[in-house]
Amino acid sequence: MSFKDDIKTLRRQSNLTQEALAQQLHVTRQTVSTWETGKNMPSLETLHALSQLFNISLEKLLFNEEIAMKKDKEPSLATQIDHDVKLKSRYRRWTFGLGGLIVLALVSVGILCFGYYKGIGTIDRFDPFLSYKVGYTKLPSEKEISPNNKATNGYWTAWFTDNTMGNEWTKLTLTTGLNPGVKDPYVMAYHKGSYVKIARIVPRTYVNQAYVSNLAALNALLNHKGNTATNNHDLKKYKTQIHISDTVQQLVTK
Repeated sequence: MSFKDDIKTLRRQSNLTQEALAQQLHVTRQTVSTWETGKNMPSLETLHALSQLFNISLEKLLFNEEIAMKKDKEPSLATQIDHDVKLKSRYRRWTFGLGGLIVLALVSVGILCFGYYKGIGTIDRFDPFLSYKVGYTKLPSEKEISPNNKATNGYWTAWFTDNTMGNEWTKLTLTTGLNPGVKDPYVMAYHKGSYVKIARIVPRTYVNQAYVSNLAALNALLNHKGNTATNNHDLKKYKTQIHISDTVQQLVTK
């Protein structure tokens, strides 16, 4: 008999309708019908499932005969098909696993980028792509930095210059407490992106002149004072951005 006759006979011997067989194999009744009319053949995975369901070898199911193992110990057709089915299933799992890892990596990078551009210190703290820097700024007024300020709880925000060239700036939010009596106070912050690990109030004499000049230039730029040119600077970005790479005209301070 042919495969179409065999599958029909096996189904009937198992007291299964086309619908019942289709449900066990997770296919439609119409699919089973095409097998039994010879219009279509099942896939390797479905053939494997049929052989297990009817407790019959694949050779017997396909050719109505058993195929003996060759003397050179080559695997039988059933073994080869079973191997192919398992290998295909393994490749599918690997594909889904690799796809999941790629999606996870993309989501992680997206979160890190979001944290950096939005200035979220808790995210920047664990960002492996960021490195720690030392930035400086002028200490704000006592009223602004006071822990007794209920509106801010002692936290304040200012632009920090991160290098002597004056072309790397980070807007940091931090708390230092009140000035312990330092004359002409500045703030030194050890930070990673927007995450501030350590902040110290230091006297002006501890700060490199280049940093002082950078901060004076930025203050003049934002307040349109002195001889700082503003026509080549987009001042709006200083209000909306957290990180800026912009060379501010240097001012000589005494």
